[in-house]
Amino acid sequence: MRFVLFFTYIWAQNFLSMGARLQATQSTLICPTDRAASDVSLDRTQKAGLIGFFSWGWTPHFATGIEIAYQGTGQRFYGIGVNGDNYTAQLNLHYLRGGLSLQPQYAKGRWGVWSSLSPGLSFLTQAEMLYQGDSLPRGKLTTPQVIQTTLSYLDQSTDPNDRLILTRMHQRIIPVIHFAGGMRILLAPQVWLLGLISYERSLGDIERKNFRPRPGEAPIYDNRRRAVQYQLVGLQIGLQYEVSTRR
Repeated sequence: MRFVLFFTYIWAQNFLSMGARLQATQSTLICPTDRAASDVSLDRTQKAGLIGFFSWGWTPHFATGIEIAYQGTGQRFYGIGVNGDNYTAQLNLHYLRGGLSLQPQYAKGRWGVWSSLSPGLSFLTQAEMLYQGDSLPRGKLTTPQVIQTTLSYLDQSTDPNDRLILTRMHQRIIPVIHFAGGMRILLAPQVWLLGLISYERSLGDIERKNFRPRPGEAPIYDNRRRAVQYQLVGLQIGLQYEVSTRR
């Protein structure tokens, strides 16, 4: 019976599709607190990622499936410190994203259009912080101040477990929405080249505002600091392999 149900499920579809896409994006951390600060400026930050997808086509023009991506996000900051000299700071975050995918598509001859709307979850795998140059006023309100204070704390710490602070001070799982859409060109029978624009944004605060390095110590973040979200805008290029299940 299970085999009958399986083949019935396959027969009900028009096609099966799979592929992978490389993406190059401009990353921004959207933080109202940083944008309102006079001593913080945002620099362009480029990131890369890889996306794999598999989908079931229910009609010639619509499919549903899954996406799995590994990608980076973050932000570079610069400004003038307390001594009148320049400083630079950087936060890099690496995520594994998984989600469902709705994929409208259309083709006429060797040309067509393809898109994917994918709500899902991003899982934090790694976090990095860098700081150079002049110091900032003491505090934890802006992201450069948080980076400066955290790295200073880690420089003085002798507890090896504190090296996990960079990931623990950020949410490990956050909801996200991803969109990609553009052209596709038939390269060979059943093989399409995809050229897409993409947009992705987290839907929750990426920081754990109540995080403390140890019980009884002061929180990493100032309680006046507002929510932070990440945004990725970029280009994708990839391959799609499509197999018809209708004879």
